[in-house]
Amino acid sequence: MVTASVEAGLAPTDDAVLVRNALLELFPISELPDVEPRPVFPTSETTGVLYARNVELTRLQERLQEQRICDTALDTMAFALDEDGQSTCFSISRQAALAGKVAFVLPGERVLGGTFEVSISGEGLAEWIEEFTWHPGRGSVPRNVADEVAMRSDGSSRDWFDD
Repeated sequence: MVTASVEAGLAPTDDAVLVRNALLELFPISELPDVEPRPVFPTSETTGVLYARNVELTRLQERLQEQRICDTALDTMAFALDEDGQSTCFSISRQAALAGKVAFVLPGERVLGGTFEVSISGEGLAEWIEEFTWHPGRGSVPRNVADEVAMRSDGSSRDWFDD
């Protein structure tokens, strides 16, 4: 069984209601705490965290298929797969999520609007990722976790004829 959680850091300048709404766009079946609207500037509030456990991944999967980015998702989820193959973590743009879209953020990159950190864990996670990101095109061009055409760590594509 695979479990997933989503975390978003909240700065004093963030509108927690919008961040919560963005999270619910991709993970609608999430138990989230109620949040307060953005405080009036200037504020003395500090940063916080919005955290959802045991999130449902069905909507995320639907969006990946609609946007036709399942292979990108395969590579992104596989990048941070731990040595045991039982957990991974990746980032999704909060701004894209608010629009109901998925945009993966490369490690170390900072994006306008911040990110959601998605953590997934479970036994046989590599196989689960392959199934989760499966699409009919894999019948013609099979893909696996960390195969020879996996996206490079800088996000650039790799073709079968590359070195």
